[in-house]
Amino acid sequence: MNLVSVRDGRFDENAAAFKIVGANNYYMAFATEFMRKSVIAAAKRIGLNVLRVPAYLDCESALPGTIPAGAWRGVYFQYWNLANQRPEVNIGENGLQHLDHLIADAEEAEIRLILPLVNHWPDFGGMDRYVAWFHARSREDFYSDPTIRQAYQTYVSQVLTRRNTLTGRSYIDEPAILAWELANEPRCNIRGGGALLLQWVREMSRWIKQHDPHHLLGVGDEGYFGKYGVDCSAFLQVSDIDFGTFHMYPQAWKQGDAIEFGLRWIEQHLAIGKAAGKPMLLEEYGITAGAPGLSSASDRNGIYRAWLRSILLRDGAGDLAWMIASTDDETGALYEDYDHFTFYSDADVPSICEHAIQMGSCRDTIPGWPDDAA
Repeated sequence: MNLVSVRDGRFDENAAAFKIVGANNYYMAFATEFMRKSVIAAAKRIGLNVLRVPAYLDCESALPGTIPAGAWRGVYFQYWNLANQRPEVNIGENGLQHLDHLIADAEEAEIRLILPLVNHWPDFGGMDRYVAWFHARSREDFYSDPTIRQAYQTYVSQVLTRRNTLTGRSYIDEPAILAWELANEPRCNIRGGGALLLQWVREMSRWIKQHDPHHLLGVGDEGYFGKYGVDCSAFLQVSDIDFGTFHMYPQAWKQGDAIEFGLRWIEQHLAIGKAAGKPMLLEEYGITAGAPGLSSASDRNGIYRAWLRSILLRDGAGDLAWMIASTDDETGALYEDYDHFTFYSDADVPSICEHAIQMGSCRDTIPGWPDDAA
């Protein structure tokens, strides 16, 4: 497995175009071995080659040796240490060793990982947790408060420089990691927020690249054009950002025709990526299915087929659905589908299976490069 780079506006592995067909999963970095490997097995059956998984789990205050509130079934990555009054990273068996296992298992399965480093939303701690730790005023202070910025950098530094207890490699050398992302869906919806968020992206991307020049880096934004303080076009102009991202939820965004909106949204984003000379990745998309009043699984599959065909025909960099899951070892049943987006097997999403095959056939040597390039 080789590190993936960007050349000529495309993801590249060993001088061949690397097309992404993947999915998101929010619990794999925290889960048991059984749950983690069950998702990887399901991803392999569908034909996925990338999974996007949070590399954060920020919890509340606790004394050392106790489990802080907000831990996920006893697992936590970072918490406020009441003994020394500062955030502290849990490097133990119920901490970042879970992330070690995810990276090692992904490499064994030849699946790559996109790892966001903090959440804009309060799920699993996120920016609100940092704001509470340091008694700041609002979520937007995450981007401007010097103490919070330093705390974020301290956590990220410990992740980037961590030595994997299973592979023996530092994370900055792990080939299974395709990319880091500054955050999941960052926003700064205040007056002047667009400028503040862009400044934060510039500074943090430069800082991360100084610590890890090997892996790709994205912002992790939803792809808005000036809405909520997010300007994906401006993010693409930041030299240390390697690729663009956009998300797509027509139902939640109250768009009447999901197919029409999706095709237009895809076209717009692939065009600005091409203009910037950087890959543009549809890294979250979804349609609800299976509950009363919602789309049927068949309808969803038809919508996905139309969207994914557009990615293929427009030579898009790739796409990751929301979300894949598998068996929950606490219940013995399929992991609960909280929001009716979840799929579990190839039978649930035949359109994605077909797309994986079609995108795989596009994995050609990039013109002008030697076939045997290292």
